[in-house]
Amino acid sequence: MASTIPGGDEPKKLRTKIIDSQLLGWLANLPVIAWGLRKVSYRLMKNKMGNAFDQFAESAYLDRARIEAIRGTGLDATLQRIVRDVVRDLGYVAAMVAPYEPGDSLPVRAFYINPQIASEAQIKQWELEISRINGAPVSLTDPDIARSYRYKEEFKDNLSIKAVEAGEAVTSDDLYSLFIPVAPAASKPLIKGIQEALGIQQVIATPFFLQVSSDDQSNKKEIVGNLFAAKRGKITETDIQILSAFGRQAAAAIQLEQRREQILEAYSLVYTIQTNLNDETQILRHIARGVVDQLGYVGAMVASYEKDDSLPVRAFYIDPQIASGEQIKGWEADISRIKGTPVSLTDPDIARSYRYKEEFKDNLSIKAVEAGEPVTSDDLYSLFTPVAPFASKPIVDGIQQALGIQQVIAAPFFLEITSDDQSPKREVKGNLFAASRSKSFTAGEIELLKAFGQQAAIGIRNAQLYHTIEELYRKSEERREQAQIFARMAFGATASLHELRNQIGAFRMFVKMALKPEQLEKPFQELYHGVVEKLEQATNTLDNLHEPWQLHPDKEIDVNDCLTRAMKKLIQVSGANTGRNEGQAGIQMHTSLSENLPSIKTSSDMLTEAFRVLIKNAIEAISEKSQDGRPSGNIWIESQLEHNNSVISVLIRDDGVGIKPENLDKAFEMRWSTKQVGMGFGLFWAKDYIEGLNGTIKVDSIWQEGTRFLIQLPVKAA
Repeated sequence: MASTIPGGDEPKKLRTKIIDSQLLGWLANLPVIAWGLRKVSYRLMKNKMGNAFDQFAESAYLDRARIEAIRGTGLDATLQRIVRDVVRDLGYVAAMVAPYEPGDSLPVRAFYINPQIASEAQIKQWELEISRINGAPVSLTDPDIARSYRYKEEFKDNLSIKAVEAGEAVTSDDLYSLFIPVAPAASKPLIKGIQEALGIQQVIATPFFLQVSSDDQSNKKEIVGNLFAAKRGKITETDIQILSAFGRQAAAAIQLEQRREQILEAYSLVYTIQTNLNDETQILRHIARGVVDQLGYVGAMVASYEKDDSLPVRAFYIDPQIASGEQIKGWEADISRIKGTPVSLTDPDIARSYRYKEEFKDNLSIKAVEAGEPVTSDDLYSLFTPVAPFASKPIVDGIQQALGIQQVIAAPFFLEITSDDQSPKREVKGNLFAASRSKSFTAGEIELLKAFGQQAAIGIRNAQLYHTIEELYRKSEERREQAQIFARMAFGATASLHELRNQIGAFRMFVKMALKPEQLEKPFQELYHGVVEKLEQATNTLDNLHEPWQLHPDKEIDVNDCLTRAMKKLIQVSGANTGRNEGQAGIQMHTSLSENLPSIKTSSDMLTEAFRVLIKNAIEAISEKSQDGRPSGNIWIESQLEHNNSVISVLIRDDGVGIKPENLDKAFEMRWSTKQVGMGFGLFWAKDYIEGLNGTIKVDSIWQEGTRFLIQLPVKAA
């Protein structure tokens, strides 16, 4: 080193001893121990050097202010401080740091040259002269230009790449070796002249790594970056050890910055989840975008695991600087033309894989779910098989090449749940996909993707819980409202029944008092007794209705009989099994009722009423469609035995006005009706009653074309 240390040889020997002991590596990688060592070193050297220590502290690497300044600064400032210390404290001409980044590239993020050897203006002039030869800009400080690529053939002779591949420091007597092929071969004489002007004898590229654990529990080195230095003398083994310590310091700084960014992104995800509890899609979109923006990937997708064991893509994001939305739609159109049906990355009904379908066994998403851990592939097509047909693979391969994608990953995410036997197990909640321009995903990237995936799992779980609670609240409100309606109906019906019973009772008393049967002729005596009997039966019926808690047992009934009774209540039909019957006001009834259907256990009157509601709804739909006030249309009523003779299916279909798409989900809601007058109670009650038999009722409708109700009743109905 050019500077001398006041105070004699003893401080010099001490300083050399400290440097040769690789203390710098400990300072960079073991913060707690480093703090103690700094304290001990500070006191020891202060005692030995006396007043000379103050001057020494300004130039020595152990300068406490410099060490502490590294902590708490941004990554760029930290790397810049490292290269400055290499030049200022170790006597090098210049130094650079290039971190290893997505795309397997090493861009120069920090550069420093001894200002006493070359000024910034001189450097700019040299860059300008080389740029003229190159025909394109050349820069030592612009990371978009000063960048080497590990797996590009033209960079194989670059000193940086040689060091990375060797896994250790590599030296060269040729300054140009640092700039191949960014600076063209024609500029080599100019760079040789710059090397002589600066007095550079050797340059070195010192790669730095982090130790990571692999799947087989062994430790391996993962490249983090490269530290370059140019020296006026020969680079010794001691130089390499010291530069390696600086490299470890750079590695620690890069790792610290990555952790900081991860923590910030985690906070952002948590905030998004907390503020979008009811919007699962928004949460997943934020995660997909965060993966791309924070980790520098080409694109990312998130798929949720659904009840039908499928994984539809619920969120998709691609770096807009790499591909536009128009380009993506163009690629989808190209593949769609080959397949003959639409292909989409954003439509979950199309971009969907199925766990237990044989044709999806080679899909990367399904492979990852079955493996229970992240799975990578060099083939982008593996993400889209078999949704994109094999004939489209050349197109997908071309897209992969155009985007520069080297590897894709599917990282499944889970939630821990308790099984029936109280043992913990993992429940798959979805998959996180990412496409990288790097040759492979690092262990740190995979762990981070797992963390992002867990945030997605939490977001999905929270959204589902929110919707469950919201649905329970909605249903409880509906039940409360329904109970109020039923209460008002019951009160009104009870009052009406009471009044009707009184009127019938008064009429019965009047008949008995006004007429004496023995005074009537014989035919009228029979009529008298019949009328009195009917009045007494009506009174008993009203008494039973007035006391609804008196339940009547269900009986084995015939479904076809209930359908026939329902039709007769609405339309005068001459024979229910004729297949085509003249109905009310031009409405044609078409019946196809399977014979010998098994009976089910329920109330005949109530099942008849449920069918009556549905048929009446069909008649009203036809009437609403008529233009001249004379309804004309068709109603089809069918019954048959299905599902291995375990279910009776009843189909009631019409060609009436239909239900608008936006109203289809409301069809069975209480108080919803398209009629000007009505409570919207009939369909609600019919659905509630049929489901009470453990049956189902579904509705399909096309506006202005007709409506279809499908009722399925289990043979062993409750």
